[in-house]
Amino acid sequence: MIRCDVCDNGERVSATRSRIAERDGRTAVVLGVPVEECPACGLTWLTMDVAKQLDVLFDQLLASGAELAQAHWDAPRAA
Repeated sequence: MIRCDVCDNGERVSATRSRIAERDGRTAVVLGVPVEECPACGLTWLTMDVAKQLDVLFDQLLASGAELAQAHWDAPRAA
């Protein structure tokens, strides 16, 4: 386990959280994104792979034209 490099009071643990992006008056929400979280201070981290996939998913959701778009991380996606 990795200690929190911010508060140094907790070990990072795996969790899932929602992530939100806003652009041009539109909002995209992705539920169940895998993160590492410090239980002491609540800070969260994304792996580089998750961050890249999340960026692609946000781009797709925001490009849909909907004012509010939502997806679940585990939902099947087009390749």
